[in-house]
Amino acid sequence: MGKTAFQKIIDAHLKQTLSDGRFVLGLDWVWGHEITTPNAVLDARLRGCDVVFDPQKVKTMIDHVNPAKDTASAVQGKMVRDWSKEHGVEFLDVGRNGVCHAVIPENGWIRPGNIGIMGDSHTCTHGAFCALAAGVGTTELEIGIITGLWVCPPQKVIRVNFSGKLPANVFAKDLILTLIKQLGVKGATNAVIEFGGPVIRAMSMEARMTMTNMAVEAGATSGMVMVDQTTVRYLLPVINSSGVPVDLFGFNSDPDAVYDQVVEIDVSKLTPVITQNTSPGDVVSVNVLANKPINQVYIGSCTNGRIEDLRLAAGVFVRIGNMVHSDVRCVVVPATQRVYRQALAEGLLEVFARAGCYVSGPTCGACLGMSCGVIAPGEVCVSTTNRNFPGRMGVGGMVHLASPVTAAITAIMGKITEPSISTAAFARDYGRRNRMKAAPTGWSYEDRVICPDYSKLLEVVRGEEVKTFSGRAFYLPDANVDTDQIIPAKYLTETDKSVFGKHCLEDAKIASEDRPKLFSSQILVAGDNFGCGSSREHAPWALVGAGIRCVIASSFARIFENNMFANGLLCIVLSQDIIRKLFLDKPEEILVDWEKGYVTAICPMFVKGTFSLSDYQREMIKNGGSVGIMLKIAADLQKQGKL
Repeated sequence: MGKTAFQKIIDAHLKQTLSDGRFVLGLDWVWGHEITTPNAVLDARLRGCDVVFDPQKVKTMIDHVNPAKDTASAVQGKMVRDWSKEHGVEFLDVGRNGVCHAVIPENGWIRPGNIGIMGDSHTCTHGAFCALAAGVGTTELEIGIITGLWVCPPQKVIRVNFSGKLPANVFAKDLILTLIKQLGVKGATNAVIEFGGPVIRAMSMEARMTMTNMAVEAGATSGMVMVDQTTVRYLLPVINSSGVPVDLFGFNSDPDAVYDQVVEIDVSKLTPVITQNTSPGDVVSVNVLANKPINQVYIGSCTNGRIEDLRLAAGVFVRIGNMVHSDVRCVVVPATQRVYRQALAEGLLEVFARAGCYVSGPTCGACLGMSCGVIAPGEVCVSTTNRNFPGRMGVGGMVHLASPVTAAITAIMGKITEPSISTAAFARDYGRRNRMKAAPTGWSYEDRVICPDYSKLLEVVRGEEVKTFSGRAFYLPDANVDTDQIIPAKYLTETDKSVFGKHCLEDAKIASEDRPKLFSSQILVAGDNFGCGSSREHAPWALVGAGIRCVIASSFARIFENNMFANGLLCIVLSQDIIRKLFLDKPEEILVDWEKGYVTAICPMFVKGTFSLSDYQREMIKNGGSVGIMLKIAADLQKQGKL
């Protein structure tokens, strides 16, 4: 029986298998940006273990707020800048940087068969190169920087085959949104989505990265595409310059590999799609929302800000020959400094400027409502970004996700508009005719590998005392409460964890008179798929700051659940029947016995719910988090000569 690419990558990086089946994996890459890395640095310093396992394998950059918009964001950038210099870590500063998930492959910082992590949920993008790349919380990022290790639970592998003739006006963004609608926003939780079929094989690397980028919106740990000549052409220049022989095809899934699930999608009859409401899984044909007035169009992000995306959007403006509608703002954001230069050389920026677009330097800014295109309450934005959660690009605003071609035609018409076959075909051809060859190019870095002594570090790190998880309960029945609602993005420039608690669930549907109850509770009872969205560990920190140490729900998003346990906090999964009973009667007090695995409450009848924790989760609860545990594992592996 053959193996999947995921299985092969695990086998090549496996250091240890824990008692509950989790894999301790050696990392090829750890990437960091200014939003989630500073707190990892501060925590490591506080613990006395501010070391780097291998400076050549750690890369940092400014990307979310670029350049700094205020003092707080400037402080974050300075922290990463100074720390990187101190440890000999290559850092991409303002002017040579870009959105992380575009700049990483540009520089060849990912190879087939690699494993990489980052404190950013869309790290799954890099699976487009047949790699295992995953978003993690700040604590897991900190552990990765210190030890070069990552703990990954066993994953299902879902194979998705796209076949048929692709209509000219249907693009990668339409395909991934169609898949998310089919799977649901948690349909691939604790799974890797392997994309394949003739449609994927015909795609450019840019389009493949659009697909893998949004795998997390279906709950997936990573997306993955097999290596072919398209991959080789993209990576070959940087691979040749490294002088390191690489088996590019060896990690591809075997022809007789067995998958946990196989999904077949015939693209022949698909039409351009767009999201409605506030979920990436709430997807409809563009025609369903046709003629809806809009206020802003945003073309950019780690999903659709690459050179191919800009070529397509520019082709629409050239074809239609019109300006941006007078009632609309159109913001165009090249994903990296290199994409900006190439778009400038190809005349794309001139096309946008003449059409009345605002062209920005590379930044994540507006995608998460931090800068450079935030919308006002009541405004509507058609965006090529990846999330349309409530308040994502601005409190009270509505975001509709679509392809760059749909976004561009909408900007011209001033209302949501489906691109015609002829317009889309022209845009495709325009990109082909005007493109200039652009291959990855690596940056130089200093060779400073000094392996830390993990036994000595372990001596100075101690676990915290286990605290009780019983207490008063607060009830939030909404499903899919995301990390943007738990802690709004506008507070992410804070580095003082105590600040986050004051704003916990600020944008959630909680009546003002009920908010004091939240801050006097220790347990949060929530709806399904709690904590979806970003990898930001600020969400658990906000809950702790509000007094919450335990969240009870019928299901959790993968990264949020990991972040809770990594901080010594408790996520309890109960059956939907028990959850319904709790919401129906709302008992004031809930007793939690995490060691025996049950909760009890009187509401007014006696209710008992059972749950189970893995051995690793129990260890994290006992030790007040995961740092001490992982240092012990690293010390043991080092003694065995495996690190």
